[in-house]
Amino acid sequence: MSDKAGQSATIPNAIFKAMGPPGSPSIERDLAATGIAATQIRRMNLNESPYPPSAQAIAAMQAACSTVNYYPDPKWRDLVAAISGETGIAENRIVLGNGSDELIVNAGKIALNPGDEMLVPVPSFPGYDKSAEINQAALVRVPVRQDGAPDVDAMAAAITDKTRIVYCATPNNPTGGLIGTAELERLSQAVPASALFIVDEAYYEFGRHAGGDDHLQMLQARQGPWVSFRTFSKAFGLAGIRVGYALCGSDDLANAFQQARSVFNVNAVAQAAALAALRDPDHTQWILTQTAEERRRLDAGLRRLGCRPFPSVGNFIAAATDRPTADIVAALAARGIMISRLMAPGYQDYLRITVSTADDTDALLAALSDILAA
Repeated sequence: MSDKAGQSATIPNAIFKAMGPPGSPSIERDLAATGIAATQIRRMNLNESPYPPSAQAIAAMQAACSTVNYYPDPKWRDLVAAISGETGIAENRIVLGNGSDELIVNAGKIALNPGDEMLVPVPSFPGYDKSAEINQAALVRVPVRQDGAPDVDAMAAAITDKTRIVYCATPNNPTGGLIGTAELERLSQAVPASALFIVDEAYYEFGRHAGGDDHLQMLQARQGPWVSFRTFSKAFGLAGIRVGYALCGSDDLANAFQQARSVFNVNAVAQAAALAALRDPDHTQWILTQTAEERRRLDAGLRRLGCRPFPSVGNFIAAATDRPTADIVAALAARGIMISRLMAPGYQDYLRITVSTADDTDALLAALSDILAA
């Protein structure tokens, strides 16, 4: 028996047997073959903050390390109370996750059965696709509008009696498009009570900084299940400690997310960091302001080079180019600059670039100019 056959025989679930090797994002170590020192590599591919977290968050993490011999609070009480105070959502309707990725996985467990449909904008976060695949649900993709925002009317028209989850990301990753409360309400009203309406707000703080709406009051009037996913990974500069949270529309839905998670899913250091970061809004606003300025510079620079960016409000920009994107990504990587490209059908001519520091912006634009001119 071959190794492959033997390994396959140990996996009884046919879904996982059929899935290919798992993909994972690239980090500095993946560019070791270039010979460029890891400290010299510019990481502009994962929509991370280039700025460290709040000094208060760093101090809180250091203090929390002294007690990691004990398990963390499995109910995350201090952090949940602070989030409740910020959002107005009842504490028993707030569920934390190991990043919002865990919440996306668990939403599929909660709401999907084989043969169901999950409706998503495209391009959008690829984690949605995997959730549908694992739960044997059909993925229904609806292209975004020309401004990169989810096309709520087209999505509403795509709902069927098999729809069990509708995702709407605003701002949308990877395009950065933002929709207002009135538009989101149209979609919310079109989603039947038999489907879970998920508003992915991983980039919520960036949208608000750009003048966008807070949708929670509208969502609370919805006649059907809903949840908003938010995270500390982006605007708070805490991607490495993995804290996301679900704001649930009902006690029953919150209980379902509680049942789907593991007991100690958010560690003690992460809980301490997120709480301290939430209590230092000045630092978050500084990150948002710096990001907005560099986003403007990056957008203008890409346009000067002939690229066609979506009008993003996030900490990233997706831009179309007439050159093969795989070649551009590889050429930049050889120079120690990491960016990504879109893989969604119909959008393979788009690059996605994380908004970083001024120095990174200058280096990226200079290198891209050389590559496009060659």
